[in-house]
Amino acid sequence: MSANASADRKCYVDDKVSKVAWLNRSNIIYAGQDKWSLDPRVDLVTKGQLEYSLRIQKVDVYDEGSYTCSIQTKQQPKTSQVYLIVQEVPDYAGLLCCLRML
Repeated sequence: MSANASADRKCYVDDKVSKVAWLNRSNIIYAGQDKWSLDPRVDLVTKGQLEYSLRIQKVDVYDEGSYTCSIQTKQQPKTSQVYLIVQEVPDYAGLLCCLRML
């Protein structure tokens, strides 16, 4: 994932799910439809009742890490993890400046 891009982390559930939560480094980002994160770049995108995607806009290296989708079912909780890797975009402006001088 390139820095400044948007990242969608998808979480698919079945119809027996009562609660979905997204976490990052053990911090709750969303619990159900309730946003716990103060970061304005983070949103929950739902498609019906079966997909709960976490969208992070303009990702940077500080967003890198493990994200967990935690699903509460009637029998037992389930989790799914995804690791976000962010690559910084090189700064070519300084390079162009110096190449023109040669």
